[in-house]
Amino acid sequence: MKSTIILLIFFIPFLINAQNDYWFQKGLDAKNPKEKIECFTKDIEKTGPSKEAYSNRGIAKDDLKDYQGVISDYSKAIELDPKYATAYYNRGIAKKAMQDYQGAISDYSKAIELDPKYATAYQNLGLIYFIQKNYDAAIEISERALKNDANDPGLLDNLGYYYMGKENYDKAIEKFNNCLKIENNRVLVDATLGISLAYYYKNDKQNAKKYLDQAKQIKPILNKGMEGLLKLEKEGYSYSEKKKETLKIMFEELK
Repeated sequence: MKSTIILLIFFIPFLINAQNDYWFQKGLDAKNPKEKIECFTKDIEKTGPSKEAYSNRGIAKDDLKDYQGVISDYSKAIELDPKYATAYYNRGIAKKAMQDYQGAISDYSKAIELDPKYATAYQNLGLIYFIQKNYDAAIEISERALKNDANDPGLLDNLGYYYMGKENYDKAIEKFNNCLKIENNRVLVDATLGISLAYYYKNDKQNAKKYLDQAKQIKPILNKGMEGLLKLEKEGYSYSEKKKETLKIMFEELK
């Protein structure tokens, strides 16, 4: 599953700011994270605290994997604007990186409360529940998100894996097929591998091979078996140890 993924876990930048201050703009233009931090710090010192400066400084600290610093800066941004949905979302990403899953759940949930159509917040919240093996919660939040966008390929792909976690393979196949109806190259191979896995778990090896072969056509690197799968993971795809063990068997058995 792409941990999006697909997912999709990424920081939302704050590139637009009402201030035209020298240090703020210099921070936006800087390429080096340390330089960015210095510039936004000077902006705060010279022009006073602003949610934009704290937020951009938080992004720079994330580049340095200073997650505690990220959390601190977004917390300050939230103090200045308690309805800043993106700040809650970005703080949740940092908490997730520190394996503070309950903290991440709280922040993603708050972001959704403030912005009920916050697609990536739904996706990341679902992924946290999936990590915790709380498949029912992952499914509930993702199905709720689909009401905002029934054709979100990332949500459909993730839902396929959530239903697979509950061993509801027919429902998983349904979600993966819905995903494949949408043109999105990023999740195409992920959903196709998901269908192959679901059929294999159902002991339908004929269909399992059919979709595994399709996955190999989409990503020829998979013809190298696990070597190819590991290269896919370097591209950002992610598979549990259990699924990798199953795929290893499938690559050998379904040639």
